[in-house]
Amino acid sequence: MRIAFDLRRIRNPGIGRYMQCLVEAVLAQATEHQFLVILPPDAQEMIAINGCRAEKLSSELQYYSVREQLELPRLLRRHRVDLLHSPHFMMPLRRTCPTVVTIHDVIYLACKNDLPSWAGRAYYRKMMSASAAKADRIITVSEFSKSEIVRWLKVDPARIEVIHSGISPVFQRVTDPLRLEAVRSKYGIRKQFILFAGIYKPRKNHAALLRAFQRMTADGVCAQLVIAGPVHEGERELKKLASELKISDDLVLTGRVDDGDLAALYSAARVYACPSLYEGFGFTVLEAMACGTPVLCSPATSLPEVAGDAALYADPRTPESFSAALCRIFTDDALRAKLIEKGLQNCRRFSWQNAAAKTIAVYESVAEKIHGKAAYA
Repeated sequence: MRIAFDLRRIRNPGIGRYMQCLVEAVLAQATEHQFLVILPPDAQEMIAINGCRAEKLSSELQYYSVREQLELPRLLRRHRVDLLHSPHFMMPLRRTCPTVVTIHDVIYLACKNDLPSWAGRAYYRKMMSASAAKADRIITVSEFSKSEIVRWLKVDPARIEVIHSGISPVFQRVTDPLRLEAVRSKYGIRKQFILFAGIYKPRKNHAALLRAFQRMTADGVCAQLVIAGPVHEGERELKKLASELKISDDLVLTGRVDDGDLAALYSAARVYACPSLYEGFGFTVLEAMACGTPVLCSPATSLPEVAGDAALYADPRTPESFSAALCRIFTDDALRAKLIEKGLQNCRRFSWQNAAAKTIAVYESVAEKIHGKAAYA
């Protein structure tokens, strides 16, 4: 079977990591299938095919465009593709072959403030609903996301396969003191610190973390708060709130960081704190655990499913509760050691190799259902 991956959004910091790690793990599996890897021109190096039965195809087709709906089906026919996997929810509405889509979450339906544009939300709902209806199979990354897809898109649960994501091998504990000191110096970190990584969106709940941090430091704990990732339009708001809370001197906004620096930041942090109110999976929680950092997180949505019993939980909507938990995990060495060990054990549940094997099984079940087993043996 000739399987195509539509990876035109591989440079997106969230979905891109899923695309890169999953596709490379699929290509590493022992299989007779052939693969076509569709990539933007400036991202050809982001997927290693290592001589397997795969070829790369450069495409300048823009996401969310009319042109992609016209040209992508032609491209698939030209390259005799038997099955398309869209690791983002977009797929051609005019199908030329069986299709599998990954729907990670329905955030813009469930969290309207994350996409303020009414027109944007309408387009998102229409295209996601169409993809969910037309795809032969839907993959999602958590049982929580499955329940949300059923709720918002009215999809038969039997059509949805939950396949947990893995953890990028980039995220391992950094122990080299020179590297750790270099990353602290690079970002102006002078004290022991609490880390939160992610884009700025209302559901990420940065403000709650700033308020919890202020209460903790007011109680005498000496620390800095480091927020890693692009905050863009949120920078002014976060700096304004930090000024009001009188914590500006201890707030570090790094902007976007590369994965190597992020692994070092995770490893150097005393605590990883995730106050998010809505996550389809929660990559950063697992990345922090893989780097040997104890985690405090919200008990909302998919986070307990992913973190299991390896995190400390507190409701960030109650500043007193989240601040008390933050103080406890920051200062209690015995608790920290326990959570670090549990976190490393928890990470063993998540493997890109397992995800790849299950994903290939989905492809084969779709092909067998549509064409019969003999056609794709």
